[in-house]
Amino acid sequence: MDNLYDYKTEQLMKAFLALRTMEECEDFFNDLCTQKEILAFAQRLEVARLLLNGHTYEEIEELTYATYNTISRVRKVLHNQHLKCILNRINSSAQ
Repeated sequence: MDNLYDYKTEQLMKAFLALRTMEECEDFFNDLCTQKEILAFAQRLEVARLLLNGHTYEEIEELTYATYNTISRVRKVLHNQHLKCILNRINSSAQ
């Protein structure tokens, strides 16, 4: 994945960091991504949340309609702690 990180990817990451409000975020993603792409991101984040909360693959498939391969892919990256950190931040700000 390191070969994906060039100036264009860095520009994208900086754009994410520049978003200040939910409205800006919604507008940005609606301008940049298709509805299907946004829903795929949202699904993967929900899969990560459910995995961290101890749900089984079968439960996650039923709740999110994610495929076994998607759930497995998300599970493999959870050991990096990046998704867990973001989910903790989301949960903290919601309270």
